[in-house]
Amino acid sequence: MEERRQEDRFRALYAGSRRQIFAYALRRARTPEDAADVAAETFAIAWRRIDSVPEGADALVWLYATARNVLANEARRGRRRSSLVERLGATLAAHGTLVAPPDEGALLALAALRTLRKDDREVLMLSAWEGLDAAGVGRVVGCSPGAARIRLHRARRRLEEAIADLSGVGAAGKHEVVSGHREDESAAFGCAQEEA
Repeated sequence: MEERRQEDRFRALYAGSRRQIFAYALRRARTPEDAADVAAETFAIAWRRIDSVPEGADALVWLYATARNVLANEARRGRRRSSLVERLGATLAAHGTLVAPPDEGALLALAALRTLRKDDREVLMLSAWEGLDAAGVGRVVGCSPGAARIRLHRARRRLEEAIADLSGVGAAGKHEVVSGHREDESAAFGCAQEEA
């Protein structure tokens, strides 16, 4: 009876979150195949620890945190590979299968996002692309909701500055550039000011 309950719970968890977890992994992994491996490992961990997985919306946050840890483990394994495997991976990544958005403003915002520190990119992507609020971002990255709000605010400010720098507009015109793209790119990265 207990096994049936666990299986039903896992099936519901998988059905309700597989797309979000795969999308999360796809945006962070080097290849779609790596993303599929990360998603599969995330759900394998969830299956093994199904009684530890929180209920409701917290389950998705738990899965994001687990996927983040799987990605970190994969990154550590990748650093231990031989230089030949690393060169092959770089070659494959250079011929990536993801299509860049055609919108010039979106390309500018993506380029600006890539210039940010890894921690800034992570909180922005969790907020904008995964749709997490500050409390959810905090749980995934291991900080309080207040600290997550501060990290988001600072990361958004750095993203706005990076967009301005890449667009060739000085500090005086920075806000015009960002506000001119706020609906297209900045909002997509969670740059709109968070409501208090």
